[in-house]
Amino acid sequence: MLLPLWCWSQRSLEPGNLNQQSVAMAYKPYPRAADWVFITGLTASAILFSAAVGRVAEAQSQTDPPSNASPSGFIEIVPAEGRAPVHLATSQVVRVGRVENFTTIDTAAWVQQRTIEPAEALARRLRSAGQRLVTLTDLNHGRVYLALDRIVLVRDSNERHAAGARAAIVMVGLRFNTDIAVRETAQEVMAAIRREGHMPISGPQPAAP
Repeated sequence: MLLPLWCWSQRSLEPGNLNQQSVAMAYKPYPRAADWVFITGLTASAILFSAAVGRVAEAQSQTDPPSNASPSGFIEIVPAEGRAPVHLATSQVVRVGRVENFTTIDTAAWVQQRTIEPAEALARRLRSAGQRLVTLTDLNHGRVYLALDRIVLVRDSNERHAAGARAAIVMVGLRFNTDIAVRETAQEVMAAIRREGHMPISGPQPAAP
């Protein structure tokens, strides 16, 4: 079985049976040294690029705290009285709002701290530190920022609140009141909580028959 095949291969290599295509196939050159240098350089570049992308992703994950991270540490704020800066524990902030032309911070110790820093700038710093704040509208059409983890109850506003109040939010740590009146409805407040906390809001379960 192998003899005819061997004979055919020998005849195909005879000078009279060689054609241009068979010669090109028989004497196909190996890659030159320059080709190997190019291939090696391309492979090294791909490896370096992949490593650089990995380092950038790792640095991004370290500098950007996840949305569900627990707040930790302190931030420095300047009191409204102009005294030396004080250090505020970010995890103990309850509310950030505007009262009497100052930014007022309610804390979990039922103590208020006033600062000359705008409420919006302070809220950005607190969020960068990991504090989850729900942004709503107070009765003076200003922004108020509520710590998500300090909210206890959301309900419709009642007659004791000032005009324009549509929802009341009960919170832990308010110094002068037990709740905060806002211009959003209770449904809008819950939607803001859902967006900030990335959490599902379940409704009441039907009674068992």
